[in-house]
Amino acid sequence: MADFKFPTPTSCKLKDRAVLCTAERILSLYNQTTGKDAQRISKSVKSWFASQAPLYGWAGCHFLPEVQSGHGAGCVLFVPPQQLNVNIQITKTTLVLQAETGEE
Repeated sequence: MADFKFPTPTSCKLKDRAVLCTAERILSLYNQTTGKDAQRISKSVKSWFASQAPLYGWAGCHFLPEVQSGHGAGCVLFVPPQQLNVNIQITKTTLVLQAETGEE
């Protein structure tokens, strides 16, 4: 079994403000760390992953369902802001993603 490491903002090639961690990687990390054998993204897996993300330097995360099955497809990890006093312009079409704690 491969040794998986939790991704960090500094270990990723980040041009965008967020990256996707796939369900397979999340489950591999969870099972490796906890010694369990989770097969799906359950509440306990979400809670564990969401609690670990800030410890590894992420600003937050948001879990996504797979379009057809509705099962967990993975989790978007948000890169923390790199500068302070950023101006944000609000338009009529603004998408706001809230970070999850795994309790949702």
